[in-house]
Amino acid sequence: MKPGKFPLLAFLMSCLVAGWGLVYVGRIKWAIWVAAFMYTGVVVLGVFGLSASPVGLYGLFGFIVAVKFASAIVSARLARRYNGPPDVPRKRFHALYVGVLIVFSFVLLEVLRAPLMGFKNYYIPTGSMAPTVSVGDYIVADLKAGAPKVGDIVVYRWNGTEAIKRVAGVGGDTLEIVNGELIHNGDNLGLFHAPADRVEGPLSMTLAPVKVEPGRVYLLGDNRYNSNDSRSMGQVPVEDVVGKVTGIWFSKERARIGTTFP
Repeated sequence: MKPGKFPLLAFLMSCLVAGWGLVYVGRIKWAIWVAAFMYTGVVVLGVFGLSASPVGLYGLFGFIVAVKFASAIVSARLARRYNGPPDVPRKRFHALYVGVLIVFSFVLLEVLRAPLMGFKNYYIPTGSMAPTVSVGDYIVADLKAGAPKVGDIVVYRWNGTEAIKRVAGVGGDTLEIVNGELIHNGDNLGLFHAPADRVEGPLSMTLAPVKVEPGRVYLLGDNRYNSNDSRSMGQVPVEDVVGKVTGIWFSKERARIGTTFP
């Protein structure tokens, strides 16, 4: 009796690497098609901006899991009926297949994720935007959102790091803070997303009238009394705005998971 293939092993291999279980049972072409389908789907979702939100990320993850699980089921069934040579394909091909997909995954999801797929994930280490975005939150930013608008939460570059704040004004706007309330082009926007208990001290209560320069944005933290923003660091060039924060995809506080921002 010829030794066959192990269904559980085929299942686990496909769960780890797309199509690997199919390679194990000798269906190499099937494996390549599964991998091609999965990575094409990932790219399409990214290119069309469907991954740049918490819901989009969940959909992306669900798509990957579904493809792997379906191929794992097929691999396990084929392994149960397998009656070919036990050493086909060779171990070298297994290593080549897995190695190529690992390298491709790294290039796609790390090197090309921002320029090609248009989204990036961040961990929040500070509380300058609390309670809207708190320490320990994991956020996703849309890198193809276009020009920043007043009210947007954006990721920006400053002193070699990336941080998040809320856009209070764009080029040409006039801003002033009176009694903690933001006056934007003469309109009173109230506390402008800052909770009342976060607006304390003279720096939070007042701001002399300031004109936002063309090509720049004025940023404020929602945690107004504990935020290093444009009141201290100055206006930020638009080209240093990386993207718009669309939501919180994971947090240590369960109620915050899936929060989206307009």
